Amino acid sequence: MYNPRLHLPLGVMGAVNAFISKITGWVPCRVALGAMASLGFINLFMVRFNLSVIIVAMVGRNTSGATQAYCHNLTLTGITTHQPTPPCFHPYPLTLTSFLSCTLTLSSILPCSLIPPSHLFTGCRWLGVVAAGLQGEFDWTETVQGLVLGSFSYGYILTQVVGGRLAEVYGVKWVFGGCILAGGVSNLLSPAAARLHYGVFIALRVLQGLCQGVAWPSMHICLAQWIPPLERPRFISLVYFASTLGTSITLPMCGLIIDALGWAAAFYIIGSLSVVWFIIWALIIHSTPAHHPRISPEELQYIESATRTTGTSKKGPPRVPWRRIAGSLPVWAIIICDMGNSWGISLINFLLPTFLKNILGFSIKTNGVLSALPSISRYIGALMTSSLATWVTSRGILSIINTRRVFSAIAMMMPAMLFVVLVHVGCDWQATIAILCLALFFNGAVTSSFIVNHTDIAPNFSGTLFGLSNMCGNTVSTFVPLVTGIMTEGQQTLDQWRKVFWVCVPMYVLPGLFYLIFLSGTVQPWNYDDQEPPALSNTATTKGTTISRTSTSVIPNKTELNGKTNDGRCIM
Repeated sequence: MYNPRLHLPLGVMGAVNAFISKITGWVPCRVALGAMASLGFINLFMVRFNLSVIIVAMVGRNTSGATQAYCHNLTLTGITTHQPTPPCFHPYPLTLTSFLSCTLTLSSILPCSLIPPSHLFTGCRWLGVVAAGLQGEFDWTETVQGLVLGSFSYGYILTQVVGGRLAEVYGVKWVFGGCILAGGVSNLLSPAAARLHYGVFIALRVLQGLCQGVAWPSMHICLAQWIPPLERPRFISLVYFASTLGTSITLPMCGLIIDALGWAAAFYIIGSLSVVWFIIWALIIHSTPAHHPRISPEELQYIESATRTTGTSKKGPPRVPWRRIAGSLPVWAIIICDMGNSWGISLINFLLPTFLKNILGFSIKTNGVLSALPSISRYIGALMTSSLATWVTSRGILSIINTRRVFSAIAMMMPAMLFVVLVHVGCDWQATIAILCLALFFNGAVTSSFIVNHTDIAPNFSGTLFGLSNMCGNTVSTFVPLVTGIMTEGQQTLDQWRKVFWVCVPMYVLPGLFYLIFLSGTVQPWNYDDQEPPALSNTATTKGTTISRTSTSVIPNKTELNGKTNDGRCIM
């Protein structure tokens, strides 16, 4: 369990706690924890996915030997030509004057043979990204770019289970906080590493992934120890899915920074934000309610009573029952569903900016804004579906297992259907973005599905289980940029990208079906390993919340349904 020896010196902490108490003493400690953890996940994804946009400016567009799509005949007043164009540029009426102006402007930058005729269609919309792209500092092939984009995941998958166990032993404060700090430092070093050699850059990204792989499983320990069952779906939507908000902020932010200051500045600014966050986190956050010096007795009693009734032990189990976990179908249901979900999410997070550049032809600033929209939609969907899940569970409309089942079907099957539609929309960029936004909106329902299911079946090992499933999910993620790079190597065409999108359909459907069949909503016997389960009645009432030990369903009284616990503190 948590090791109090990792505290800062008592004199320093006493002064810090006194100062913080004067400012934030009225805020429930788990609310403060949720706010800081949300910012932490925002930083986690900022330093992870900023490369998706930055690499667009770092690398020149590979035109040598590329297969070009003959999509349009260029027709202007008195001029008709037949030339290869980038796949998705629809003609707009232009005068001969604007045609000549655009051509002359481009000719001063690029050889005529490299001028995409699409500039003529779009009023030079593509000028910024092509000029910057072809003059990019690095000449990396699509396969190398795939290796660079996937390199974070190569390290990330290796510390998932370790991260969960570290947090179970040493506490979430230093484990989660340290991984965010490591991401910030890695970003500060990224420009120098990339300029040395792409192999050095890949090694740094692998190291960053190793450090940051502990983030999600360590926070799952925090969820089991700090958050009462009724509040968990909402906590996950606000905290865990702040990561999607981080992606939404990062992509347009990087576009603006790169446009104004260059690609290296995007690494420096975002890395610095993570360092500042860590300083604040280290000063005000504590790993468990029992070790928090500013928590009220009422909040402490409420948290500990509510978490114990759902199988969370005050003293951690001495060892992980690996053999019994390996034979548990509910665990495998979570893992396989996570793997399928990770493929689709990784494709959008890592490669949507590349698709928007090479196929739809948007500038770096516009690219960042459009790439952020699906993530914003996913965050909104997470908030709405988690609130709905809490409502139907708290009123007894659905049991825990049926809640997980319904929202899993929404999160996995709806994106699969929408990807089928996506491959048929062709070059309609408005429809493409709308479909991706809708797909990720429905995918936000995972907050009430397999993401929280670890705490249902084994709260004492929720960090370890989350690390295990996240490791498998991110193993799949490592292959997404590489496979996409191979599929589009020298063939940046709409038809090749359609094949990329088709792969997402079975990756959502088959794991989703497996989860629906084998999921569970009850605490598994091996949660207690060799220890006896807590001596509880079948139902226990804690601070106005009735919790069934066999189903882990939660039925609050009227006070909680109005958004507050009996001690008057707001629930998350």
